[in-house]
Amino acid sequence: MEIDKEVILLMSQGDEGAYRTMFRKFYPKVHRFVFMLLKNMDDTDDVCQIIFEKIWNKRQKFAEIKDFDSYLFILAKYTVINYISTKRVIPIDIDSLPDRFANETSPHEEVVAKDTQLLIDMVVENMPPQRQAIYRMSREQCLKNEEIAQQLGLQKKTVENHLNLALKEIKKALFLMIFLQGYWV
Repeated sequence: MEIDKEVILLMSQGDEGAYRTMFRKFYPKVHRFVFMLLKNMDDTDDVCQIIFEKIWNKRQKFAEIKDFDSYLFILAKYTVINYISTKRVIPIDIDSLPDRFANETSPHEEVVAKDTQLLIDMVVENMPPQRQAIYRMSREQCLKNEEIAQQLGLQKKTVENHLNLALKEIKKALFLMIFLQGYWV
């Protein structure tokens, strides 16, 4: 997003066309950056106006600045900090908030949990019958490996092997789901 040094030099000498060129190039990026910090469109617009007004009012200074991009975003950051402090935003003490919502899940978390459980159920459903039975006895009936082995007439090591293979299949499916979610976001 660099801009020609010549444009900055002309702007520093009072060239309004050079200022407009700089403004068109940087305003959208600065606006996104400020909005990311403030999360309020009206405040973002106000802060951006302050930033670009400062640039015009202090334009002579920019003839000496080597990295205009970095300077602009540092200026934006400090302007946001000053803006917040002048608005007298009251910080919230997290320790003073009630704990009644601490253990509740959000609707998004509930959807993710249901989707994850559905995926696990689908993977288990497609396992070979013996592995599926062993997994269900372990996870749904909460039986120990020795108890499963005894009920099915298997060696404990066989039960452990089936559980390990079942968990590997589930982990692989979950990894794929997480990877695809990250890819599509």
